[in-house]
Amino acid sequence: MTPGRSQRGVVTLVGALFILVTISVLLFMLQRMSTTQLLDTGLQNDSVEALFLAESGIERASFHYANGTACAALAGVNDNTSRGSFSVLSAGLLGNGDCRLRVEGRVSSTVAANAAVRTVDADLRLSDGEGWAVGDNGTILRWDGSAWNSVASGTTENLNGVHCVSSNDCWAVGDNGTILRWDGSAWNNVASGTTYDLFSVACEPNNPNNCFASGGSIFAWFFFTWYRGVIQSWDGAGWSNSVDSGWNFSDWRFFDLACPSAVCYVTTANGVIGIYLGGWFDDNSNTSIPQNGIDCSSDDDCWSVGDRSGNNRFSFDRRDAGGWTPSTLDSNRAEDLRAVSCADINNCKAVGDRRGGRFTIVSWNGAGWTVESFNHSQRENLNGVHCIAANDCWAVGDYRNGATGNSLHWDGVSWTYIGTPVTEDLNDVFFLGAGAGSNAVTLVRWQEVISN
Repeated sequence: MTPGRSQRGVVTLVGALFILVTISVLLFMLQRMSTTQLLDTGLQNDSVEALFLAESGIERASFHYANGTACAALAGVNDNTSRGSFSVLSAGLLGNGDCRLRVEGRVSSTVAANAAVRTVDADLRLSDGEGWAVGDNGTILRWDGSAWNSVASGTTENLNGVHCVSSNDCWAVGDNGTILRWDGSAWNNVASGTTYDLFSVACEPNNPNNCFASGGSIFAWFFFTWYRGVIQSWDGAGWSNSVDSGWNFSDWRFFDLACPSAVCYVTTANGVIGIYLGGWFDDNSNTSIPQNGIDCSSDDDCWSVGDRSGNNRFSFDRRDAGGWTPSTLDSNRAEDLRAVSCADINNCKAVGDRRGGRFTIVSWNGAGWTVESFNHSQRENLNGVHCIAANDCWAVGDYRNGATGNSLHWDGVSWTYIGTPVTEDLNDVFFLGAGAGSNAVTLVRWQEVISN
């Protein structure tokens, strides 16, 4: 064999081996790339499924929240599936009353030792059955479906009235011209255009640009006393004066408001009831007894309540299409009535100062008023009442020595005392929708928690 042929054979063999090695390396790399892609796809699918499980946890917590479970009690809600689980890690109320959850979704991965985990924060809001109560020293409480919770007001003024047009649009009024507005997230101060105490606020139903706030002040100098009443109006841009009673020796302070439509009514401390028909006029109530509260089921069906007449008579005034008719109810438990609310023409509740060991509550059934009996260790004056339905009314009042504040709920059969987290007098209450529970929860914020 010649040297040339031998060298050519070696070269050929080396080349063949090189080709085989190269092909093997390429095949190995292709296999690794394919396996990596499969692993990545599997992990990605597990991660997406974990996120779906976290969202399922939010849905489950929302269901419980809508059906009366307190926000804090949602922590621990969990469930297991064939491949993973979800769990509510924490739950608590924010300063604006929303309920914040932290929910974890977890999938036991089939392609890795560690599970795929996704964590989400969610803010829930009861969008139906929302309730508010206001009181002294800037107290504002929000009903979360099962309990009252304090919400920051940004003021220390006494708050006397509250009214909502929607769950994202509420007003509260108080001493020294204080007006606050709820925007769905927080209460904010709004210039009122007056420094007089404001006692009530009301808006035309479904019209946030037609509202009134009523009030007044007392001024004294030596043996002389002056009164001045004021009604401020909201036009969607700002508050301005609608009525100014001027300086009077007669008591012309304006108390409670009711707006069943664009027609509104206002009570006064000297018994006069005013009506708004594009301007404010005397509606000829035919009584001189101070009228403290008013509510209307329609333009021509209203009740006002006032100070007791004599020692043993509750005082009422009824408006129908023919005008106002004063009436009384004899009772050895008669006291001054402070507020009234009507769910409909045949169902009204009025509340007032306590009498002995009982709350003062009277009910209208379409035919007459009757005195109710409800005893409780925390009995005290009741200042506000609101009925959403014949079987769903709320009343609030003054604080009495004890662990909780003064709040009552009527379920159509009996009254139940429900404590509040404050030791302040409560002056008014307002509910949107069903007050004792809710069947609608709004998810107002959703954010995934990313860990580095």
